[in-house]
Parts: sequence; structure tokens; C-alpha cells
Amino acid sequence: MTTILTVQDLHKRFGNRVVLNGVSFAVGDRDRIGLIGANGSGKSTLLKMIVRGAGVSEREAALLEPDQGQVTWRRDLVLEYVAQEPRLDEAATIRTTLARSEEIYDYEIETVADALQLPPLASTIGTLSIGERRRVALARALLGKPDILALDEPTNHLDVRTVEWIEDRLAQWPGALIVVTHDRSFLDKVATRICEMDRGKLHGYDGDYTEFLLKQAERLTVETEHERVRAAFVNREIDWIRRAPQARGVKAKARVDRFDAAVASRPVGDQLLPRELELRLPTGPRLGSTIIELEEVAKRVGEGDAARTLFSGLTLVMKKGDRIGIVGRNGAGKTTLIRTILGELAPDEGTVVVGQNTRPAYLEQSRRDLVAENTVVEEVADGYDHVELEDGRVHVKSFLKTMGFPATVVDSKVGQLSGGERNRVQLAKLLRRGGNVLVLDEPTNDLDLVTLGALEHALIAFPGCALIVSHDRWFLDRVATGILAFDDLPNGESNVTFYEGSYSSYQAKRRQRDLAPKPPAGGPPRAASPTRPPVSKGARKLSFKETEELASMEAQIERAEVKVAGLESTLFDPNIVRTRGSEIPKLTEELELARKDVGRLYTRWQELEKLAATTA
Repeated sequence: MTTILTVQDLHKRFGNRVVLNGVSFAVGDRDRIGLIGANGSGKSTLLKMIVRGAGVSEREAALLEPDQGQVTWRRDLVLEYVAQEPRLDEAATIRTTLARSEEIYDYEIETVADALQLPPLASTIGTLSIGERRRVALARALLGKPDILALDEPTNHLDVRTVEWIEDRLAQWPGALIVVTHDRSFLDKVATRICEMDRGKLHGYDGDYTEFLLKQAERLTVETEHERVRAAFVNREIDWIRRAPQARGVKAKARVDRFDAAVASRPVGDQLLPRELELRLPTGPRLGSTIIELEEVAKRVGEGDAARTLFSGLTLVMKKGDRIGIVGRNGAGKTTLIRTILGELAPDEGTVVVGQNTRPAYLEQSRRDLVAENTVVEEVADGYDHVELEDGRVHVKSFLKTMGFPATVVDSKVGQLSGGERNRVQLAKLLRRGGNVLVLDEPTNDLDLVTLGALEHALIAFPGCALIVSHDRWFLDRVATGILAFDDLPNGESNVTFYEGSYSSYQAKRRQRDLAPKPPAGGPPRAASPTRPPVSKGARKLSFKETEELASMEAQIERAEVKVAGLESTLFDPNIVRTRGSEIPKLTEELELARKDVGRLYTRWQELEKLAATTA
């Protein structure tokens, strides 16, 4: 692999805040780098320094001049950068924006535009929303084929099918790739190297995101042990200094010098180990026997020839402990379904019953109820000094501290915050209000990995119910007990189906359905006679034992998936490094075996189903 870009000893400070503190790394011509870290850790700053001149304004580039160090690019290197808020010519149409050279053909433009669900190609950039502009910028970059493609949160606001298409496209990418993202499934599929920004330093790990988690745990364990040894040494030396005689010799002086050096090396401020984030979800009143029930619900939009049905015949009964993930393409009707359940929209057919004791708490995708001029503490407090949690009252600022907001941020204006920080403000408001049914519309957008992990643990421990619209497959795999899927129909409408189990279970069932033989075009064939068709030569009937095995397969798979979920919950717990660090290798091996067992069971299920179908 040939090195095409090097970063050497980069330092950058904004006011008193150190963002980069001696960052060095190299990019090879076939590298697939996932750049991760907490909100505000310097990921986007570093990315913009690397791609300077490729989509970064001159004013912004001037502000991003390193205080020390340098970035070196190979001669004639072509970079493409897709920012969270891309800069495009507002007067240009989408087609002219994508047709950047004569080497890009119309069929390529139309293929990418269709896959990324772009508006009509004749639309001008100035009429598009931020989300649509981001998809146009991503399409433009994919068509450009640069030497280095740099993407900042490319999967935000995209549905799962579109993200999967991007993953397949990037798997064939001929150049280097640098991606800032919180989408862990995306990282697992795309990245072959993870670079983590942590307290101004860059830590590199070969492998995908799953391998990174294990190696990061080892690094933090070593770092924690070093700090424990340093602190123990300081405490021993303090005791010696207090007891030692006043007249000290040269050896005693050297010992005091070592003590002073150990005290001076204590991590402070931005150097401290990241504090574990623990979210507590107020539960609201106790749920009744009826929570949320839908019976034959339908919803249509538009009028006349433009009318279409978003969903119909939808029946769903929520039970205690349900955490239902809602998935489907953008525009399928996921948010409309949520608003129908909450009573904001009336169903066109059927009934929606919300239990007498059900108290929904709604986190909407648009975050439109945030007031930009309010400070963080004003926005969350809403006129009150304290927050009522299940185990007592806490001051709003103490509550915000548990949400990962440092003291320097709680008095900042909401309008000055990053997307991830604004999302955490909205999440804090939701948690302050409480509720026994959480309704979350794309809760993971812009959240950093630390907050995502904390939210996952909080949802798993939550005694109420949850409805979660999300494109984050990793997140759904960890928290969802069932999936409500908007599956596309040939006429452009959706068929909404409920699947018990995790997101991985839903994917496996969807693949099995897609591989099943399709009926011939023109409708089912007319039966020649009411008699059973002859069994093909070589086919055999299911044995009695196999029939019993087939009947028990779903229960076996469910038990196996529960085991996987339990091991994942244990292994990805932020406290495991401190409490069970020595067990991590064994737990990892158990998780791998449990995942293989789930795959084996699905394969066996398909074999038995196929055998049953051929002998029916």
C-alpha cells in the first residue's frame, strides 16, 4: 500500500480547550479508516484539516490552521469531502451538480440518484432541505472517484436500504476512504482500520469496529492500571514525607523529586479518563393491562390520483417490556404511524386504543421544540430548579452532569451547540418529563458512541415500553424485542409486518422470505385436480423427529438470540473493563460461538422448511 497523505504532530487549541495534542498518522491509497470519538473530541476538525481546499471555505480553512505540525499530501492528490452541511451552488440543478465531467454518463447519474432517493434531477439546489443537499453531495462525491473520499456522518437521515447500498458501493471503492460516523454496523462493514480521537490524541487500531472494542478495552485497562499505580505511589510517598525526619540526604531529595514528578503527571482537565455516562430513564406511572392497541388501522395521504396508502390492516398489541423497532425506507410512513398512535393524526380506518395509564414521552426527529436562544440549563429546566427522578429530586445542573454535559457547556446557548449536543439536550428534556412508553424518532442521529452505549443500557433496563424509529441497525439489534417493518410493494406502497426478535432475526427472516420461490406471473396456476401432486423422485417426507424439531425451531432460535443479547449487553457494558477485565477474552469467545449457533439454527430451520414444502 502506497502512502498518499501524512499527518505529523498536529496541535490545535480553541481558546483554553485543547482539541488536537500531537496527532500523527498516515493514509494509504487503499485505506478504509473509521474516525470515531466523543462529540467535541476533534473528529470533524481533524477531517477538515486533512481535506483543506476540498469543500472547506477559505474562512474556515484559516481558522483551522494548525498551531503546530503539518499535513503532507501526495502531488496531484484528488480529495472529496462531504460535510454535514455541504456547500453547493444553489442556482444549479441536481443534474448539473452531479454531471461534473464528461466522463460521468447519464445512466450513472440516474442509478446513483435513484439509490440515494434524490429529488427530481431538474430541481435546483436552493430548493432542497439540508438532508436532500447532503444526499446530493454524497452522490456527487461517489460519481467523482477521488483518491481520498472523506465523509462526515454519511448515514444520518438515510434509511437502512440506502445505507446498505452505500456499503456495497464503498466495498468496491478504488481509492482511500475516511469516514466520521456513529453508525457501528456501517463501520463494521466498511472500515478496515479505526482511528479514535480521545483527549486530543489519536489511537489507531487495525480491524473493524468489533475488533476495535476489544483493543480499546485493553488500552483503557492499561491506562487505568498506570493511573492506579501512580496514585498508590503518591499516597505512599505522602505518608513517607509526613514521617521522614527533617534532615534529608541526597537520596531523600531524589525521592521527593520522584514524588513531585508523579504528582505533576496526574491527568487533569481534558487528560482525565472519560467519565462513564449513565442515563437514568424516569419511568412514569405503572402501566395498565392495556398499553397501546391497534386494530385494522389504515392511513392514506394525498388526494385524487396522487393519493396513496401508507399502511392498512395494521393490528398490533403492545405488551409490557416491548421495545419495538420501526424500520422502512424514507417516506414509507414511519413517522406518520407514530403520530397516529399518539393521537396527532386520526386513522382513516380502524381503531387506536391508548391505555388509561399509558404516558408516552415523545422524542421527535425534527427537534423543532428547542429554543436556540435558551441556555442548555434553561431549556432542560423549563422554569424548574430540580428534576424529579425515581429515587428523589436532583438539581438540574447535577442532572445535566449525568447526561455528559460539562459545566462549561450547561450555560451555553442551544443554538451554539453541535448536532450531537442538541440531540442530547432533547434527550435530557425527554428524560426529565418521564413516561412509561418512550416514543423515539431517530434517537441516534448525531449522538456519539459513548451516549449511544449509555442510551442502549438505559433502554434495556427500562421497565416500560418503547417504540423506536431508527436506521441504526446495531442499536436496534441491542435494544429491540421486535421489529415493525414497512416492506415495499410493487405499487410503491408498503406492507407493514411485525417480526418477533432482534433486528438480525428480522433480517434473516426477510432473506428467507426473499429466497422463497415466487408464484408465476399472472396469478396462481389453476389446479388440474384436487389430488395431491406427486412427490418428485428422491424427495422424502419429514420424519416424526424432524417434524417435532421444526415445530420447536422458533423457540430454539429465540432462546439462542436471548443468549446473544445477554452476552452483548455484558461485553459492551462500559464497566466491564473495571469489573471483569480478565474475562473479556472468554466472553468474546462465548459471544462468537453464540452468534454461530444462531446462524446454524436459521440454516437448519430453512432446511426443514424446504423439506416440508417439497413433501407437502
